[in-house]
Amino acid sequence: MKSNNQTSRPSSRSGMEWFDNILSGGIFKQLGLYAATILIVYALCVLVIWICGDVLRVSNGDSTLGGSMRGVLYYFFDAGNLYQEESALARVLSPIVAFLGMVLLGGLLITTLSNIVERRVENVAKGLVTYRGISDHYVIIGYGEITICLLQDIFKQAETTQARLPKVLILTNQDVQKVRAQVQSQLPKYQERNVLFYAGDIESEEHIARLNIDTAREVYVLGEAEEYGRDSKNLECVRIICDLRSKGENTEKVLTVNVQFDRPASYSTIKRLNIPKNYVSKDGKQVLYFRPFNFYENWARLLWGYYRKNDYDVLDFTPEGKDTSRILCRNSDRYVHLVIVGFNRMGRALLLEALRICHYPNYDENTGANKTRITVIDTEMDTLLPQFESQYSYIRDIVDVEIDYRKARVEDAEIRAMLEQSAANERELLTVAICLRDPDTSLATGLSLPESLYYTIGEKGIVNNDKVRILIRQELQKGIGAILRADEHKYKHVKIFGMQTEGISHELLDDTAAMWVNANYMDRKILKDANLKEARQLWYQLNEDYRFSNRYQIEMYDIYERYAECTPPETLYRMEHLRWCADRKIIGYCFSNIKDMNFKTHPLLVPYDDLPERERNKDKEVVGNRKLIEKLCKA
Repeated sequence: MKSNNQTSRPSSRSGMEWFDNILSGGIFKQLGLYAATILIVYALCVLVIWICGDVLRVSNGDSTLGGSMRGVLYYFFDAGNLYQEESALARVLSPIVAFLGMVLLGGLLITTLSNIVERRVENVAKGLVTYRGISDHYVIIGYGEITICLLQDIFKQAETTQARLPKVLILTNQDVQKVRAQVQSQLPKYQERNVLFYAGDIESEEHIARLNIDTAREVYVLGEAEEYGRDSKNLECVRIICDLRSKGENTEKVLTVNVQFDRPASYSTIKRLNIPKNYVSKDGKQVLYFRPFNFYENWARLLWGYYRKNDYDVLDFTPEGKDTSRILCRNSDRYVHLVIVGFNRMGRALLLEALRICHYPNYDENTGANKTRITVIDTEMDTLLPQFESQYSYIRDIVDVEIDYRKARVEDAEIRAMLEQSAANERELLTVAICLRDPDTSLATGLSLPESLYYTIGEKGIVNNDKVRILIRQELQKGIGAILRADEHKYKHVKIFGMQTEGISHELLDDTAAMWVNANYMDRKILKDANLKEARQLWYQLNEDYRFSNRYQIEMYDIYERYAECTPPETLYRMEHLRWCADRKIIGYCFSNIKDMNFKTHPLLVPYDDLPERERNKDKEVVGNRKLIEKLCKA
């Protein structure tokens, strides 16, 4: 009986298995087999003729081994000498040699080349061909909902700077031919030619190594659409990329790796935890810059944040629709009311973005008047709310925002009555965001709200209700958006959002402004000298929690700019402190006399009037330095 510790040997392969492996292998294996076959047959023919001692006529009577070799070679290439032989043996051997030559140099050659071409075409179609000479390229790992949008943005950036279009490598475990067809249908031909597709697994180091990570310009880890454990796999992929990058020759340049976290819970967790060093560095040297993002949060920022698209009004819009709104100045008694229908991933992202930016100068800290109101409506609220509140335990403590969670349908009489009352209230600035996932249901819901949300009837006839804005989530139907955008009547203030073609961009992921914000806190001389290199080095050393804090600070810049002329500076500083407290509470901080980043406690989560003078000066600097930071970003 064999010992259990005995090392087992690999099983031997049969001849047919070996032969099939070569035929199904690469070009060099097949050419090698072809050349070996020719050499073996040629050698056997030479040996037979030499042993027989009867030479072929073209060898000029040379019966040596060299003569036999030349004779066989001539007949291999030219069978025209078949009728010149005089001896009986030569007349028998010459047709055989000529026939073997025709088979080997004609039929077998054509078959081999045809097989090579077919295999090559098949491998390219399946994404099995690797191009090792590609460098300074973009890498996209996983094929998801926003891949097309990402490709369009990459090529747009190159065209804007008049640079040569870069190569883009896409690694996916989906059907490569279907993925290629989808990309080809969305991109123009001159762009599509620069996109190469590899078949592979996001968790396989061998497959990721084929992407030339050591020479890549930038990497996007998207994960596969609807794949189980997508966010965890994306994070593990970062570690693999770090290992591969550290083994390459281009280790002096830090590689930016943008990582999508599809689920808000995973995204929230990443903000709170410190990424292990072996995910971004090797032997104490920075290898990667880890940049997490979330599609739904990106869209919330496109709606109301600093990077807002011109198609959308701010939450504190003026009834006339002017974007330079100052409607909530200090003496105003109006307030924002945001209604979110659908407490899914998009709905949660809109809620959290509103909590970060809805801090206005007319909020009265003494009486609590003019709070921002947020109403969230979902039929599954009993199930969804406990989970949400366990993840965001302290957002209920945000003092200038009031949240009302409703288990209901927007079609319910009670909800419709509430919307009608809000639409008629002269103090409210109402925005209704329909976040339902199904595009048809979402559209039908958004266009079937109470009539008073679309128009009013008065002395001047029927006019649009300028105090209401309606947003409808539409992931795919861009045509509907164009129709609504052109409508100047009933649906004048209805817009669609959430399209997968606009959920990611270089601008949204660019952290240059956040780097300057951090430099202002860490070393003001860096900001004064406009030393981006040192600002970037400080940024790389920062933990993820503080990085996000700096990013979210920028989201309020537009609001500070709009209210700067009609609001006392002290009020803007108070708004900044309210914003900072809201941001910290969303991350998971609570008040304590001890500041501890690991346990998420902070002594400054108090009213503005209770802050030490030194801390008030920080809020003053945030508001005062915003124009300088914006200028540095444009330089």
